[in-house]
Parts: sequence; structure tokens; C-alpha cells
Amino acid sequence: MKILICSDGTPAAESAIELGGLLAGPLKAETTLFGIAEKPQDEGPLREALEKQAQLLRSQNVALDIIVHAGEPVRQILDWTSKASYDLVVIGARWTGATGYYWRSEKTYEVIKAIQPPVLVAIGECKHLERFLVCTGGSRGFRDVVACHG
Repeated sequence: MKILICSDGTPAAESAIELGGLLAGPLKAETTLFGIAEKPQDEGPLREALEKQAQLLRSQNVALDIIVHAGEPVRQILDWTSKASYDLVVIGARWTGATGYYWRSEKTYEVIKAIQPPVLVAIGECKHLERFLVCTGGSRGFRDVVACHG
């Protein structure tokens, strides 16, 4: 299994790191920590933040590659997942409330709709996994992930 964990170095991305690590470690998944800086001058500080986040993943026995790109986040994730095949993409999001169509950020929704692999959105803290509910619209790609690893 191949997992892409996306991070911009913000606290919302910490949720993706935690949850991605909880999945990647036991699955022995090939994991990429993909950092996206909106401005090229932010790539250095982002790389430093990713190195700290990578320590958490490594403590969960996750072997990973770190990749940093600059640009518009949705476009960067789309471009990267078009070039490399992933079984699952994990992104963090901020909680925006429990009502309305966009219960997560609009950019989160754009990523979900734009890329081919299934997207797991991490909102809030998750320190361990015992049980989880998988909700799907039944797309072929997600059925394959659930069937192989569920």
C-alpha cells in the first residue's frame, strides 16, 4: 500500500500526520510526506516543520520520503497524484462547523473532487485507532482500498 500524507506545516496538518501514521505503521505502507508551500520562500521553513512531523511518523515505525513543492495546494496535490500512484491520500482540515455543505474547508472539498485516489480527511486529534467507520459513495477506487485492507 502507498500512502501520501499532505502537510502545509500548520496545526490542521498535524491531524493528518497523526492519523496517517496510525494507518501507515501497521500496514507497513510506503509513505510520502508531501509538503506544499504556497510561496517559494516558505519552502525552507516548511521543510523544517516536515522534519519535525516526520519524527512522529518514524516513532510509529513509518519509513517515509519527504517531498516539498511550492505552489497552489490543490494544483500541487493533483499534479503529484497524477505522476505517482497512491492507494490513499491523507489531508488535514480545520473544523468549520457541523452544518452546511462545506463542513470542511472549500480547498479540502476541491482536493476530494480533483484527485483520483481516495482521500481521508483528518479533523481533530486521533492518538489511537480501535474502530472506525468507512463511508463511501461506492467509487471503484475506494472499494478496492477497503477490500484489500479492511
